[in-house]
Amino acid sequence: MIKAIIFDYFGVICSDEYWRLVKEDKNLGGSFHDLSNAVNAGTMPWQEFIDIVAQKTSIEPDRVKVLFETAKINPELLAYITKLKDTHQIGLLTNGHYEFLEPRIKEMHLDRLFDVIVISSRVGMIKPYAEIYTHILDKMGVKASEAVLIDDIERNVTAAETIDMKAILYRNFRQMKEELEKLIK
Repeated sequence: MIKAIIFDYFGVICSDEYWRLVKEDKNLGGSFHDLSNAVNAGTMPWQEFIDIVAQKTSIEPDRVKVLFETAKINPELLAYITKLKDTHQIGLLTNGHYEFLEPRIKEMHLDRLFDVIVISSRVGMIKPYAEIYTHILDKMGVKASEAVLIDDIERNVTAAETIDMKAILYRNFRQMKEELEKLIK
């Protein structure tokens, strides 16, 4: 029985402008992946990350920041999560830097929507490593088999499944909802 549903932020809750900007496939490796992993793990400060991305893409740092700040939230998904909250614990598990994400989460009132929020840079762990999945499961008080992860990156979905979580590769809202409904009925 599924007791907890855990959502990713970038690419699920909101658009993922970073990978569009750097023109790399988020499912493959590359120099921007290493940069992303460093900031997401909290080993690189947010401003340094912005400055390096700006330098590598020849875009002004302020424009890079605006790109992150103007990522579009998926209102249809948020409305659905509100309904799911009546019957399930709802978690947010995201690779990202807290200096950017925490103010954004508060500004958008997402902190009211999620029972548990884990931001990778706050805990020094990133997806797809099992430790971060175990961390959020412990915080939610559920077993891996009682949780489902919804993420748009295949390696994160595969990693969740290897520790006995259910997982859905997010392609779009309709597809995700259909797959999730089958798991939670």
